[in-house]
Amino acid sequence: MIRAIKLSLSSLTGSKQVAVGALLREYRSAINFYCRSLWDERGKLDAATLKRYTGGCLGYRQKSDCLAMALDTVISTRKAAKALGKHWVSCPHVHGSVRVSELCAKIEKFEKLGFDYCLRLSGLIKGHPIVLPLKAHRQLLKWLAVPGAVLKDGCVLHENYVAVYVELPDLPVKEVGNDLGLDTGYRKLAVTSDGKIHGPEFSDVCVHVRRKRPGSKGKRKAQRFRAQYINTVVKSPPWKTTKTFVLEDLTGLKLRTQQKEKSSKKSRKTMAPWTYRQVLNRIEQLAPEHRVRLVFVDPRNTSRRCPCCGWVAKENRVKEDFCCVRCNYTADADFVGATNILARMTGNWQADMVPASSKSRGLSNVAV
Repeated sequence: MIRAIKLSLSSLTGSKQVAVGALLREYRSAINFYCRSLWDERGKLDAATLKRYTGGCLGYRQKSDCLAMALDTVISTRKAAKALGKHWVSCPHVHGSVRVSELCAKIEKFEKLGFDYCLRLSGLIKGHPIVLPLKAHRQLLKWLAVPGAVLKDGCVLHENYVAVYVELPDLPVKEVGNDLGLDTGYRKLAVTSDGKIHGPEFSDVCVHVRRKRPGSKGKRKAQRFRAQYINTVVKSPPWKTTKTFVLEDLTGLKLRTQQKEKSSKKSRKTMAPWTYRQVLNRIEQLAPEHRVRLVFVDPRNTSRRCPCCGWVAKENRVKEDFCCVRCNYTADADFVGATNILARMTGNWQADMVPASSKSRGLSNVAV
């Protein structure tokens, strides 16, 4: 498995900062040109498409990096528009970090002046590379201490940081440990089947993101804080003592929510800052590092089914509280969801008990 990790560029001299800024401007200009060109006319990673861009000071390999990133950007934008059912979408524009391949970025040892590594970037002038000294931090040293770990060439470049790649060996999953159900939500980021609540303030973080003006610095700052909050909370479950985490398969959750007639504009606006995919990506990154197996189950009725008697009813859940209308079992709704998720994986899920009238209307298959 390959992991990317950020290293700060705050120790660069003024001349190196100017050189990095000029290189980034050239990269972004070429990437955006290729994006506009590919948006109007199809192309691929070949010499004919590469020759469309005739300006700038980039070399052949650097232009190849720009074309590859533009292709990925255009393809992912069109796929996202198709998945969301949008008939019109504007051409993507790159203004942040850029990806540099191993042909134009080399990592070398540089144990001088308090630094650990140096990154050699192909510059705008042939034969004059840009050498960036880098300091390794605790997480990078932890990964490199793993037997078989290798620091790969190539990087993701930004004015303030550089992200380098570490290739870690694939380790087998644990054979000893606990199985836990993990329910992710908007008000509480994660609740496990052992009754632990992780990230109870997540709804406040999402509200803070939603209230910021789109495209503003405050919006970006709030989004960065949300990402940091997610990274911190996702690490809090007992990864070391767990061998299997069971989650709901919520693929296309927001799309299904938007398509439901009963979903109001207010509820869609409230749920917009909930980035389930970001949470899931972080969990999927941590799982192989801790040798934990991930299992995804059907989410239907996990928060409406009583774990004691199996009775399924919409009235069982009222906001964050669960109270079975049949046996009066009460608990936190997210804890009930995590318990039912685990039961569905372990085979302890018994047949749902629903009223006959509900069965006739097909309500037993309503997705949560």
